[in-house]
Amino acid sequence: MDKILFSEEQRFTQWWLWLIMLLALSAVVVPFAIGIHSQVVLDEPYGDNPMSTEGLIATGVSSVLLMFFIFLVIARVRLKTKITAEGLYIAFSPLKKKWKKITPGEIANYEIRSYRAKREYGGYGMRRRRRSGQAYTISGNIGLQLYLQNGKKILIGTQKKQAIEYAMRKLMEGEE
Repeated sequence: MDKILFSEEQRFTQWWLWLIMLLALSAVVVPFAIGIHSQVVLDEPYGDNPMSTEGLIATGVSSVLLMFFIFLVIARVRLKTKITAEGLYIAFSPLKKKWKKITPGEIANYEIRSYRAKREYGGYGMRRRRRSGQAYTISGNIGLQLYLQNGKKILIGTQKKQAIEYAMRKLMEGEE
């Protein structure tokens, strides 16, 4: 087994992301709860073109279950990066579980740089833009920018600037 020169696992921990998700859940739950209360308890139709009570309940439950599924996926997302003497590996589970291997021979150049996720890639996550290339980011604004021999670009977000820079230098020099 190869000696691991660098390893990092990141996940979404931004408080504002979870606040937005809770507000979105409230925006779904509250109207359905009011509608169900109005039609079941008050025996008054809810809205100008009311849905049946069963339809209202089914739609409300389906919407909440869908939102919980989305929350679960976001909570489980992990950006995993590791560097060994053989290459650099990236996984973005559960969306992309299989490790993507990039060998030193595929890398023309690299740099550690600041980036603006929203402006350059349209936000955080696993993104692809024609001009900017592919990005794997979770948070922050520091990343490892790879320029591949085939002309493609890949940005990998990191919270460990010095450690990834050291590991990349070792990888590209062929040291362990």
